[in-house]
Amino acid sequence: MSRADVPAFRTSARYAAVFVAFAGWALALLLAHHPVLLSGFQQTQGDEGDVRFVHYVLEHGWRFVRGEPAHARFWDMPMFHPALNTTAYSEVMLGVGPLYWPWRAAGIPADTAFQLWLLSVTSLNFLSALWLLRVGVGVVGMPAVVGALLFSAGSSRVNQANHPQLFAQFYCVLAVGALLLLLRPGTSRRAGLGWSALLVGACVAQLYAGFYWGWFLGFFLLLAGLVALGFRDTRARLVEGLRRHGLALLGCGLLGLVALLPLARHTLDAAREVGLRDFGEVKGMLPRFATWLNMGDASWLYGWTARFHLFQRLPVEGEHRVGLGLVTFTLAALGLWRMRHQPLIRVLLVVTVAGVLLTSRYRGGWTPWWLIAQAVPGGDALRAVCRVGIWLLLPASLGVALALARFSSAGRTWTAAVLGAVCLLEQGVRGAAFEVGPARADVARLAAHVAPDCRSFLYSPTAGGFPSWKYQLDAAWASLELGVPTVNGYSGKVPPGWPFEEVLSTDAARAAHVEAGMRRWTQGRGLAENEVCLIQTAALR
Repeated sequence: MSRADVPAFRTSARYAAVFVAFAGWALALLLAHHPVLLSGFQQTQGDEGDVRFVHYVLEHGWRFVRGEPAHARFWDMPMFHPALNTTAYSEVMLGVGPLYWPWRAAGIPADTAFQLWLLSVTSLNFLSALWLLRVGVGVVGMPAVVGALLFSAGSSRVNQANHPQLFAQFYCVLAVGALLLLLRPGTSRRAGLGWSALLVGACVAQLYAGFYWGWFLGFFLLLAGLVALGFRDTRARLVEGLRRHGLALLGCGLLGLVALLPLARHTLDAAREVGLRDFGEVKGMLPRFATWLNMGDASWLYGWTARFHLFQRLPVEGEHRVGLGLVTFTLAALGLWRMRHQPLIRVLLVVTVAGVLLTSRYRGGWTPWWLIAQAVPGGDALRAVCRVGIWLLLPASLGVALALARFSSAGRTWTAAVLGAVCLLEQGVRGAAFEVGPARADVARLAAHVAPDCRSFLYSPTAGGFPSWKYQLDAAWASLELGVPTVNGYSGKVPPGWPFEEVLSTDAARAAHVEAGMRRWTQGRGLAENEVCLIQTAALR
């Protein structure tokens, strides 16, 4: 009788597997969010710009769910008053709102609820990747945990902590896993209906959670389908899967399109109003050769490489920090290449290489991305294309897990453990963060200056050491607390004719500029001047 036949041994093995997974989850949270955890939730990752805006959108969604009068219409956030459809200027965050709302419903303050939301998102990234590694490629134990850690807490993701909407990618993982199970031989029609619903539902939810990952999910699924048609074995499996589950996919797909109609309508209305981005804005954030190697100056192990000219000449360098690290890249490439005989891995390899080649910028400024942006709907809305490097954490995590599993199965468990530890060290990043207390105090002080009879307000500080965007967000948060709309605003786009990009009144000339802008804005939007209170006071910071 082997040890595996002994019930006590099997139970012990299950407990060990649960312990390893739990330890991996805790390590993922610490690796990705150590500034928050080690400060005792006194700090939030990123700076006071995009982070507070994403938080504002989540809080607006919560207040909409609660039915607060100032947030009665989800698509009309109470900023840029009285402009409409302002929610559609940027990410709507509805797909991940349900991870924020329960914390607020429990009475937890907004700042802490946002930090817990971040931890929840990373937890789901880890768990979904662990599930995909198990059901998709059959990797379990320590190799699967390391792969899930890489996906959920990889340095390219943590380097973008200032853009927290980029953390939530678990819907993509669920969609990929559902597709694999749907196409697996022997999947019954009844099970296929469930996997079809999960595939379509995850795609829809990802678009509502964040446009970048939703668009890249659709793009890479399309690319994977085309690649699969190029190989006889994968073509046969794809055709058989469509024959067997095509009706379920079609039905779920139609329901998914209906669910996307509000997002599509409001997004297109916003695009018609404020226009799309010019391709010139995209050029600086297209991946170069150096992009795929760049770890950034905050990397624990590779920060010293930021002095290299190769990386210093990258435009908008912070967006180009998508390197994996030398050991992680080598293991990922080795794991995928050695398993290329498997249909899934072969398709994944080709799609990964094609994704790198299609999104990169080459000598002379030429890039295939221009054609994709023009041909694929929504492609021209992507600005920071090099964020595709974060998406590539998915194939990298599979490759690393496969390589470590190969070492383990060959009896080289300690080698696998050491290599896995090095991979995780390569992902370590010194995360920037800001203090929650001072930011909240700024909002409270501003709110105290808004008179009770104000129906709307514009905040124009007479002194302050921050850029204008900081005070725009102070006003937006004060508006939330007061239940009163504000003319101030901060988003990916601004309404036509909005004249307050620079809102400081630090001298007579700037004050006159703000007051003239107020007259133009109120007259152009059909407001009486006395409807908007002009709040001019020195900022605390």
